[in-house]
Amino acid sequence: MAMKTRIIQWNISFNCTANKIADYISQSISGPTIVNLQEVTEKAYREISSILMTSDKAYSIDLRRPGRYEGKNRTMGVATFVFGGKIAHYDLIYRSVFPERTLFSTIQFKKRKISVLNFHSLTGVDYKKAKSSNFASIADFIAEKGQKLDFFTCDANEPKTDALDDDEVEFADNRDKGYNASLIFGKNKVHALRDAYKIHIQKSKLPIRTNPLATSHVNGGSHRRYDFIYCSKEWDVQHVSYPYKESVSASSDHSIVIGDFLLDAV
Repeated sequence: MAMKTRIIQWNISFNCTANKIADYISQSISGPTIVNLQEVTEKAYREISSILMTSDKAYSIDLRRPGRYEGKNRTMGVATFVFGGKIAHYDLIYRSVFPERTLFSTIQFKKRKISVLNFHSLTGVDYKKAKSSNFASIADFIAEKGQKLDFFTCDANEPKTDALDDDEVEFADNRDKGYNASLIFGKNKVHALRDAYKIHIQKSKLPIRTNPLATSHVNGGSHRRYDFIYCSKEWDVQHVSYPYKESVSASSDHSIVIGDFLLDAV
């Protein structure tokens, strides 16, 4: 019997209105669902958790508390909310630059376990070389997981130039000429997972927008697709959407990404 799963990716913004975020997530749940959020403060996590009727949840800050002198940048974590399943295990990528901006979870659903990575890239403006180093650490982790990883979702703060063909995607030069980002998202990929939205475009024969393929964030007036769902080849992509306007109305500055997936013969 086939298994249907919904994956939701969203950078909710550290200064969001938590009840608006929770309400929009609630409207977006359909069947077994995994929700990955970034820029989640402890206050927002508590408020969202109190509203959503989850079956389980995990928060990166619970595993790596900010130090006394580390500042507010270390208080923004990532969170995973589960509907219809239980988290069997979760952990951080400790060798990454900011471990609390990563969260790897193994989630037991009725029919199958699903493994998912949730991460938030550093910004090149503030961190530059650290951003590229962080991509390298995450690429290592994804490559090591191999076929054991079903999905990863993220706010990548990349690319500079979006394109349907991975070979044409361009990344910012974070003192590495964009190479380390390309290990995850571009022509030098070290894994076999696929950009779900690109698959959706190709399957649906939708008109192809150029740079970006869809808008998930507007940075200095420039439209960008910074937010992604990647899936392993065994998952069939049913539908992926970027409802940017509705997401901004819900108090974020990034679009939620909603993906529906089907796994045959579970």
